[in-house]
Amino acid sequence: MISFLFFILSCGTEVGIIGYTEKQQDTSVVETAPDDEPVEDTQEPSSEEDLPNSGITGYVNYKLRQVACPACVGEAQEITVTFSAKFHQPSTDGHTEWIPPVGSCVDNLFTISPSIIPTSVGSSISVDAPGHSFTVPQIGNGEYQTTAIWESQYQRDASYLVTTSLGNFSFLSSHGHDFMEPYTMLWVDPSYAYDAPVYRNSSTNFSWGPPSSNSIFMITVAVYSWDGSQFLGRVDCVGDDSGYLSIPGTYFQQFPAGSLTAIHLNRHKIELVETDINNSFIETHTEWEVVGTGHIE
Repeated sequence: MISFLFFILSCGTEVGIIGYTEKQQDTSVVETAPDDEPVEDTQEPSSEEDLPNSGITGYVNYKLRQVACPACVGEAQEITVTFSAKFHQPSTDGHTEWIPPVGSCVDNLFTISPSIIPTSVGSSISVDAPGHSFTVPQIGNGEYQTTAIWESQYQRDASYLVTTSLGNFSFLSSHGHDFMEPYTMLWVDPSYAYDAPVYRNSSTNFSWGPPSSNSIFMITVAVYSWDGSQFLGRVDCVGDDSGYLSIPGTYFQQFPAGSLTAIHLNRHKIELVETDINNSFIETHTEWEVVGTGHIE
């Protein structure tokens, strides 16, 4: 009998090199008249509101995670929705730079976090969408999190307003997935799960829909021994959110045939949004993840 596969994939940071708008230094000079007497500069000094936003002062992660076979991975429920946020002094480092570049695969992925100085924005923050509002408690200095959100309360393609004691900002949620292939990786019963093959000698193809022009797509294949008792390694591939991604079999030749796999298919939507908190930006990261099962063939 195959033991149940217990797999926990830790949360990470996210994509890309992010451009920043830096505050411009005041390079104005006092002109002098021909008789060398100073001419008064009548230009009004810039107010704080006139200065461009600069740096990243927070990170928000809004994630829906659906596990096809909860018993296969040792989880209690099929769907969880998590909202988490952290706030800090402005930094030039992003929170999602650990995600590999689009068009690449890696087999030794490590998550990294930027060095930050935490900032509390109140004992809780409020999040409001057109059909649902909720409060997120503070769980640490500058850190906030809640999982008290039902799947039915998640609003697709909706504008969410986050209100804190120091300022506000808005972000758009993800659309999510309507279908995924191969469908056999989504079997829900442990007695016939792990049916989807991940090939060692040819490419394994995945498809989903609808695609998204403002997201990227990441597929993680975590590999375990035939009985699920030992973690053998993982392969992470990132592509455009085009609805199709193929993983070459060369990445799996190191694993024995018959090894079990947990297949994570994840849409990442990452944006910078302006905020009046420190006259800066918030890095927003919405995720829609589906976890299936398979085997190495």
